[in-house]
Amino acid sequence: MDAGKKAIGAIVTSPITSTSAVTQYKLTVGANEGGTVSFGETSLRRRSAFYIYRPAGTEVTVTAEPNEGYEFSGWSNGWIGNPITWKLNSNVGFSAEFKTTDD
Repeated sequence: MDAGKKAIGAIVTSPITSTSAVTQYKLTVGANEGGTVSFGETSLRRRSAFYIYRPAGTEVTVTAEPNEGYEFSGWSNGWIGNPITWKLNSNVGFSAEFKTTDD
């Protein structure tokens, strides 16, 4: 090699890969007076409301928990199960409804 020339280092290349964007959906849940709602994660237990984002197709479970003197009466969207579990495939929002046990 000539003294006036510098060695060129090897060029390192890596293939360019792309990943598809993951569709995320928002779950928003609230509770009226008389109880709370919980999501399976410990940080989201016994809340008056919460929201989360999860990838499409994620199975989610929400539980309504009545306070003393109240009972769960259904969800604002017409669902009646408690807890409820389904696959999140769209943005969803609803509330737990409670009534007093005096009724």
